[in-house]
Amino acid sequence: MIINGVDLDGLAHDASSISIPNKVRGRTVHIDADFLAYQVTATKEDGSDEKTYEDMQHNAEVAVQTLLDLAGAEYVHLHITPATSNKGGRYDIALQKAYQGNRIDKPKPRYLGIMREWLAKRYQGTLHQFCEADDGMSSAQYKALAEGNANLSVIASKDKDLCMVPGMHLDWDTGEIINCDDPFGYVYLHETKSGKKLTGFGWKFFWAQMLTGDPADNIQGLPALPGRWMNLLKPTNETRKAQEILWGPNSNPAQKEKAKAMLDSRKPGSCGPATALLILDQLTNNRDAFNNIRGLYKEHGENVGFKHYDTGADLHWGHVFASEAKLLWMRREAHNENCVLNWLKEAA
Repeated sequence: MIINGVDLDGLAHDASSISIPNKVRGRTVHIDADFLAYQVTATKEDGSDEKTYEDMQHNAEVAVQTLLDLAGAEYVHLHITPATSNKGGRYDIALQKAYQGNRIDKPKPRYLGIMREWLAKRYQGTLHQFCEADDGMSSAQYKALAEGNANLSVIASKDKDLCMVPGMHLDWDTGEIINCDDPFGYVYLHETKSGKKLTGFGWKFFWAQMLTGDPADNIQGLPALPGRWMNLLKPTNETRKAQEILWGPNSNPAQKEKAKAMLDSRKPGSCGPATALLILDQLTNNRDAFNNIRGLYKEHGENVGFKHYDTGADLHWGHVFASEAKLLWMRREAHNENCVLNWLKEAA
């Protein structure tokens, strides 16, 4: 998107046209300034990009004003995760994989850190030392919802994780405001260049990530789907024949025993996006989602087991389920790493 001669890279790049809504008095747009800072400071690998730091500051100002206008907001609040943040304790919470362990060797733009600090000084914003910027945006939106001010909070982020938060979101790619007024929400398969991915809005997207994990943050999710679930969700020709024999009224005991042994021998399978959607399509509320997905973790733990990524120690399935939930959940209380457990109690 090019505004006033400034190329804002990915901002509203999928929009055929842009519509600026009327400004809503008292509305705040909560901007993911981690992504914004990265966007304006990123340079080309060949070094041909001639942007100065002043150019980057100017581009950031144009982007913030554009997001303010697209959100129909009166105020902006920028949320930033500084390098000194403990990210809500997620490094210590992780059990199956090192949290964001896939980012260690990735180079960062030269001016990224000072751009984050400049943005926090230039605009109303928060440097989140004891949580992540995502948690800050999430908790701000939940606060508005709890106060009955759903119309006064809009999240503007490229990060798909925040899609699990109910309320209004400004789509970074299209510039449209999407209102997730059904808290449980929905999920669907989205085709990308690298394959199929689950996307959507509301709490159902949280449950989707509890199954598939989050590769961007190096979060495992459910390692594999138990074999009996694979028989139900993705039956092979042999599986179908065995099921017909096992459930058929005319099969003799020996045939049924052989068919059961064949079905029981099915190995666990990958819980990828398409398979996860088959499970999620059957879930219409948090209670069902909690009971079913918790049950899958329990079954995997009892039949296959969980191991700590660093020590190799055996892990109880319940600890793993709680760990994954804490890693993936966008918090209602920014500094409370256990707030998802309280939410799960409500769900159950």
